[in-house]
Amino acid sequence: MDYKKYIKTYKDFPIDGIEYLDLNPIYMNSDIRRKLVKDCKNIITYHFRNVYTGKDFDYIGVIESRGFLIGSILADEIDKGLLLLRSKPGRLPGETKKVLHTLEYGESQMEVQTGEGKVLIFDDVLATGGTSQAAADVLTMAGYTPVSALFPVELTYLNPKLSIPYESVIKY
Repeated sequence: MDYKKYIKTYKDFPIDGIEYLDLNPIYMNSDIRRKLVKDCKNIITYHFRNVYTGKDFDYIGVIESRGFLIGSILADEIDKGLLLLRSKPGRLPGETKKVLHTLEYGESQMEVQTGEGKVLIFDDVLATGGTSQAAADVLTMAGYTPVSALFPVELTYLNPKLSIPYESVIKY
């Protein structure tokens, strides 16, 4: 499927120099959204269970907030736990770990409750890899083992860097 025809691009959003990819048209169309979930599920089944042998996982770690959308559906589809990676401070109770990181357009943080288990990180777009690497770092600090990551969209022209194996459905 050519998902790109459904993704809208906004120049200079949220700040000048950033080209924002809006996946909302995909989320709004139940048929296309289901197809994206199916394609993500197929990648997990093939790549993370066959290519990355022994890299099965217990949780999908969803990155706030756009990773929550498809990631939570996907976790339900493949019968995995859901682990919230929050960027808003003070939104998780109990013992948490936090890291600060840089976005393409500013500073942010990543926070998760402590625990254990293997985690597949899920977010909507992989750009430079900064947010996803912060997720891998904070998961490790919190007692988890990040084993892989999955993204509906990857901006290959930004040469993303991530310390764990990853896959994506749509490449720009």
